[in-house]
Amino acid sequence: MAEAAQVAMEKAEVPTEESAAPKVSRRKLIIIVAAASLLLLAVGGSAAWFFMKASSAHESDDEDAPVAEAKSAADAKGKGKGKAKENVKDRKPSAFMNLDTFTVNLQSEGNDRFLQTTIVFELSDEKTAELIRTQMPIIRSRILLLLSSKNPAELNSLQGKDKLAEEIITEARKHFNSKPPDQGLLQVHFNAFVIQ
Repeated sequence: MAEAAQVAMEKAEVPTEESAAPKVSRRKLIIIVAAASLLLLAVGGSAAWFFMKASSAHESDDEDAPVAEAKSAADAKGKGKGKAKENVKDRKPSAFMNLDTFTVNLQSEGNDRFLQTTIVFELSDEKTAELIRTQMPIIRSRILLLLSSKNPAELNSLQGKDKLAEEIITEARKHFNSKPPDQGLLQVHFNAFVIQ
């Protein structure tokens, strides 16, 4: 019986030692998992911060790129003419001049087709607007002649409209008694463009 008791105690001690060993390894496992989780959170947070910072820097570079290109173009123009360099950010907002609606017959074979459009000049300042107003009857006449020389096929595409806008700028700049406002007349915009 003593032998049986001793064997029973050995068996009882063995499970006790086995149950203590997993508790220690479970604690270590929990600590390791928690440390690894914290490490992953820290690395993930750092990576997110890095990529967001890089993304915002890249976006600001993209936003500054047109300004830098415009500034370099303005610098190139300024060097050739001996003018002071103009900072694009310091430039005043554009002024706009609405022209009356133009309605003209287009060049078409057989069918009577016409164009009705409203043109807006984008100008650098009000001084240019005054200069253009003094020559408006001539400019309006030249634009009417230009529009009536077009056929509908030329004006249906976006490229055709862009080309027409450039031609209108050229015509508007031709008829000035003083120096043409090359820098003053910036763009031509169409508020309405109907071909029937």
